[in-house]
Amino acid sequence: MMFRLADRLSKRRKCPIIASGESLGQVASQTIHSMNVINEVTNVPVIRPCVTLDKTEIIKIAKKIGTYEISIRPYEDCCTIFAPKNPKTMPRLDECLELENKFDFETLIDEAINNYEVKIIDGTQKEEFDSLL
Repeated sequence: MMFRLADRLSKRRKCPIIASGESLGQVASQTIHSMNVINEVTNVPVIRPCVTLDKTEIIKIAKKIGTYEISIRPYEDCCTIFAPKNPKTMPRLDECLELENKFDFETLIDEAINNYEVKIIDGTQKEEFDSLL
């Protein structure tokens, strides 16, 4: 669903690509099979600059660009809340589409796209950013 949102937002904002922080093999959704199925929801090119990096390399970059401290905060996100006990590492597109047909996600995506906000965050807005979490 995140790529569906990114697809719609990229078209609205006239962005030519979607950039993802995925690293191959870090989690179940980041296998070659999963990435191929995930890509099916967009025709916008997806770049994955971290795809071949290991966790240590990604942490080093996060520290360098100032995102590490934010990433280790003890808040649950959708990945931890909705993570299944036994995630699929080799999903099949036909099965995914069959399951998705049982759920009206388009309304939710429309709502998210029509109500998003842009926040510019720099070091001077730390308190405001903290309040968002």
